[in-house]
Amino acid sequence: MKKIKLNLNIDWKSKLVDLLIVIIGITIAFKLNTWNESIKTKAEAKDYIESFYEENITNKTNLSSALEFSESTKKDIDTLKQILLSKNYGDQRIKILTASMMALANYSPSITTMENITASGEFKLIKDIELRKQIIKTYNSYNVTLKLEDLLSDYVNKYVTPFYFENIRFSDFSSISSDFIKEPLFENIVFGYEVLLRQQIKGYQDNLEEIRLLNEKLTNANNVYIK
Repeated sequence: MKKIKLNLNIDWKSKLVDLLIVIIGITIAFKLNTWNESIKTKAEAKDYIESFYEENITNKTNLSSALEFSESTKKDIDTLKQILLSKNYGDQRIKILTASMMALANYSPSITTMENITASGEFKLIKDIELRKQIIKTYNSYNVTLKLEDLLSDYVNKYVTPFYFENIRFSDFSSISSDFIKEPLFENIVFGYEVLLRQQIKGYQDNLEEIRLLNEKLTNANNVYIK
């Protein structure tokens, strides 16, 4: 029987080089893919941060206007309170000051970016934990502000407006059947309005402080992504 002679002269060096080339190629491809994903993630995070920043500036502008309007109204109400406390019912400013309680600030915060990042589940793209906490805290403060607005609005609808319909001629804010200015009920309504308005103003101020803190963190984050 003829024996088969095997040629075992294998070039192991060449095979090892080929294997190394394959490993290096896979590693480079993996690194490139990871790098591309990192760039994409960083770009998405930067877009969200820029959107939050722009939205924050808009909310600051609108909230500042609401605060300014409310503070102006409070000055009128404070003056009206002093007139009532001094029982100076002949003061000609009463009609104008009384009408101030019918005008209310209406703040409508923009929350589009928060809604988008929450719905997409991409909040984790923002790596800065402190920034994420401040974003959540700021947007939660909008809910508090709106609830304070609703409290004052409900008060006006429940107490101020019905009283006016019964006692005041809206064309010139004169009395219909009685001198409403001297009624204890009117005084109570004014005082109650002032308390709620003061709370609303405090809510605006607290909200603005959260916006300021968020603006600082967003600015710092933006600078990091620019580098």
